[in-house]
Amino acid sequence: METILYNISQVIGVAIIHSLWQGLVVYLLLRLVMLSFSAMSAKAKHNIAMLSMLGLTTWFIYTLVGEVRVYQWVELKTNAASYNGFLPAILNMPLHLPHTTTYSNRYYYTIEGLLPYITLIYVAGLIFKASKLALTRKKLGDIKQTVSIDIALMRRVAEFAERLDIERRVHFGLSNLVDVPCMFGYVKPFILLPMSITTSLSTEEIEAILMHELAHIKRNDYLANLGQQAMSVLLFFNPFAQLIDRIINRERENACDDIVIESTQKPIVYAHALLKLEQSRSQQWQVALAATGKKKYQLLNRIERIMKTKKPIGNTRHILIAFVVLTASITGLAWLNPTIAHGKISFNKIKPAAIAELFSDTTHKKSATKTAHKSAAVKHTTKAKHSTYYSDDYDMHSDPKLEALSADLSKWGEQMSKYYESPEWKKYQEQLEVDGKKMQEYYDSPEWKKVQQDMEEQGKKIQAYYDSPEWKAMIEKQEKMGEAFGKNWGETAETKDWGEKMGQAGKKIEKYYNSDEFKALNEKLETKYGIPHNRRYRSDDDRKDENYRKYQDELNQHIPADVRQATEEMKTLGDKMSKHWNNPEMRKQQEEMRLMGDTIRKMSNNEAVREAQRQMRLMSEQMRKYQDSPEMKKLQEEMRAAGAKMRAYQNSPEMKKIKEQMRAAQAKMREYMRSPEFRKNMEAWKNMNYNMNFHWDDSDKMEKPEKPEKPEKLEKPEKPEKPEAPEKPDTTDNK
Repeated sequence: METILYNISQVIGVAIIHSLWQGLVVYLLLRLVMLSFSAMSAKAKHNIAMLSMLGLTTWFIYTLVGEVRVYQWVELKTNAASYNGFLPAILNMPLHLPHTTTYSNRYYYTIEGLLPYITLIYVAGLIFKASKLALTRKKLGDIKQTVSIDIALMRRVAEFAERLDIERRVHFGLSNLVDVPCMFGYVKPFILLPMSITTSLSTEEIEAILMHELAHIKRNDYLANLGQQAMSVLLFFNPFAQLIDRIINRERENACDDIVIESTQKPIVYAHALLKLEQSRSQQWQVALAATGKKKYQLLNRIERIMKTKKPIGNTRHILIAFVVLTASITGLAWLNPTIAHGKISFNKIKPAAIAELFSDTTHKKSATKTAHKSAAVKHTTKAKHSTYYSDDYDMHSDPKLEALSADLSKWGEQMSKYYESPEWKKYQEQLEVDGKKMQEYYDSPEWKKVQQDMEEQGKKIQAYYDSPEWKAMIEKQEKMGEAFGKNWGETAETKDWGEKMGQAGKKIEKYYNSDEFKALNEKLETKYGIPHNRRYRSDDDRKDENYRKYQDELNQHIPADVRQATEEMKTLGDKMSKHWNNPEMRKQQEEMRLMGDTIRKMSNNEAVREAQRQMRLMSEQMRKYQDSPEMKKLQEEMRAAGAKMRAYQNSPEMKKIKEQMRAAQAKMREYMRSPEFRKNMEAWKNMNYNMNFHWDDSDKMEKPEKPEKPEKLEKPEKPEKPEAPEKPDTTDNK
């Protein structure tokens, strides 16, 4: 058992460490794609981000499974007495002992002792996150049992669902336990709105919010959100997974906003509705999809996006920066070649001199004079006396193949630079800058700023009214009345029991009347007394018919006792339910709530507030006309045309060829730097560099080399055997 727990801690810990650099690679690729195709729709960005999250999760699981296969999970037992304890030690040794030399080419860091703590923290966090999601789901289920219904809004929901081609039946309810609209459920989708929304939002604003929640249903966002939450919980430790999770949430809301704007064509109304909802929110539901999103500043970004008219244009500098960062990250990982084995993490040693040598001009140049020859030689300095000597063998370790690959990469890089420095490309950039400045001046004009300032003032007036003590007192009173009504006259354990019993009795009665036995008896008696099969006796005159009474009496005589008992029980429970719901006190509270709603509606129709809203509508129309002016449209058209030309310029056959050649050159260089030939050359260069690194003192004696680090003893399987101390070099030959 101890071996299994140890292996589990090692497997999970190593997989977590690997997941960090895996997340970096996936996130950089995602950002590169989104920057390269910035004009993509929010739906496409959401799908790409979801694929990135799924890919990162799959990579993490694949790494986890790969690490599981490395370890021995069954303890091997041997006869310790027969082999005098030697064979168990051999069996417990690692399969591959690390090659130990006096001067290692890698750095080793022991992490075996940290992995159990990393695993313990991960498991604790996993349990906490999963419990939090389960608790949230339970709360949503409890809220669903206490909702109220608005017939008018239910009809609007049905109309909008039909408009969006939603085939599933959408359920709807109002509740005082939520403060923002949300949607949950996939098979039976349920839209939940706060009770206060009917008084604080106008009809158009409520319709826009309903359209947003229906957009989530149309896109099957709830099901996708469940998968996203599961992956987010599994990778909660990975900061790059959390960044991808934010992108998914943002683009999901943006995609639904696009559907709302396309359906309603009223961005101003929708933006006002979102703003009012944000002012009243206080809770967040992770497994539900709220209309206002989940982040503090996300709403402001969404409103800004809704009100914008210009399309985003890709920035080439950002794309190049992202490409360079991604290439540098992958090259750095390949160069360092990190490995985790036997409780240690190791990296290649990278010396500054080696890096400088790779990118320096290693072509041997014959010096004209002795002075020039000395100045070009390699200079060495001792640690003790700082005396120096020069060597002219510094270029003996040059790598022609690496130089050729570097030259090829530089050639294509220069061609790409020339392409972006061409007059045609600069012309497009200048056109964008000029039009951008003109548009900025347009939005910085006194007229535009005055309209914005007036809108802010009117908005503050409306906000001040809804923040007034009188309004808040009325809302609070209405909420308390709703809570009291739900507590006193909502569904109780007793009424729930009545309902269940009535359901059971009804099933029993229905089963009997649908049975073949009853149908045969009924047909026989109808024939006997001449009763038409489809005749329904409802009036007193019909019931006075002698044949009908005989038919009814004989039919009742054949009804089984349990069915009669169920019928009586149904009547009794029905009377109890009727008395409970027709209570005078309940009707009184209903009337009080209706009067309170009327009072709040009258307060909402305050003349000053209505005037401020009217002014805001007029100013919104003015801003829309301002944005739709011929000058602004001309600027937008010029910028779109310039952007299209730049995209066509970037996607030209010549540019594509250069990019392909650069990628091919980079791939060749990476492949060569990972090849045994390159590593062999590097090893030879390092050995040569060490042999040439003489240190002279005033007595012309070579400095004693530093003693290597003491290797770990062999008693523990993962630690190598202690090597012999290096021989002291003979200094007599160097005098």
